[in-house]
Amino acid sequence: MSKVELLNWFLFALAVLAGVIVYMAYGKSSAIIQPARKGVLAFTPDNYKLAHEAVEFATADGVRLKGWFIPAPGGESGRTIIFCHGWGSNRGEALRDTWFLAEQGFNLLYFDFRASGESKGNVSSVGYLETRDFDAAYEFLKTNRPQAAEAVGVYGVSMGGAVAVYSAAKYPELACVLAESTFLSYKQVVANWSWRRLKTPFFPLVWLTLFFVRRKLKADPEPYSPLYNAPRVKVPALFIDGDNDDLVPVPDAERLFGLCGSERKQMWVVAGASHAKCAEVGGEVYKSKMSAFFGEFLTEPEPPKMDPPPVAAKA
Repeated sequence: MSKVELLNWFLFALAVLAGVIVYMAYGKSSAIIQPARKGVLAFTPDNYKLAHEAVEFATADGVRLKGWFIPAPGGESGRTIIFCHGWGSNRGEALRDTWFLAEQGFNLLYFDFRASGESKGNVSSVGYLETRDFDAAYEFLKTNRPQAAEAVGVYGVSMGGAVAVYSAAKYPELACVLAESTFLSYKQVVANWSWRRLKTPFFPLVWLTLFFVRRKLKADPEPYSPLYNAPRVKVPALFIDGDNDDLVPVPDAERLFGLCGSERKQMWVVAGASHAKCAEVGGEVYKSKMSAFFGEFLTEPEPPKMDPPPVAAKA
């Protein structure tokens, strides 16, 4: 075989390899922004004998979201926790892990992010567009349940944790935030989820995957990462992570905790827990730590003090 033929075969093989890489990266980007929808809610408030109301509201960009408002059992409460589920999940799975907080006297607001559960929309951005969903949920609560929005806390897991951190930075009036299995950087979690098991370098597969994601979303989700928002969080914060989490390794979780700007922050690493499995592994300890955190920092507002009636002047 001549040198020219060898060169041609080499260039052909190179072109085929490049095509395979582009095909794989494009396919992975589609899997990221269009996860398989879990439309059927396997867990509902009825499973836990919780009175609830089905709610629906729209985001600023017109996506209709569905959820539940669960009032505190035994009487009206001004304390509400808003729940943000993970990527490829839905509000039912968040309820399964956190329903017990209703027993602590909190109102609970669950909703499905866009392209998840029963909500509309076809595109998930793993945090960027979902911040609009939180904005809509928070606005719904303040507008339609003002008596329940006097003290509001946020819980988020995985993608929902990134949204929770962003929201705690954006809304300083929030009482507290709990972020579980929360990734540090959008770029890093895409690399871990997409190609970690293949031990591939950032370039070209991860780089190309992110390139296609940005093209499809027409935006860069990276600035919405907790890496950039945690320093602006000043409210009390609890970070929960598992030491067997391959998407959010403990060093990433520790760095996120260190970046958090709150002076009242805590971190708990659940031994043996993989990604988003802290509730399952943590059991009763998980329940007690969550209950204690929200019990300490999401307190019932004091009623406004009434000025004493004026004393009539003596004649």
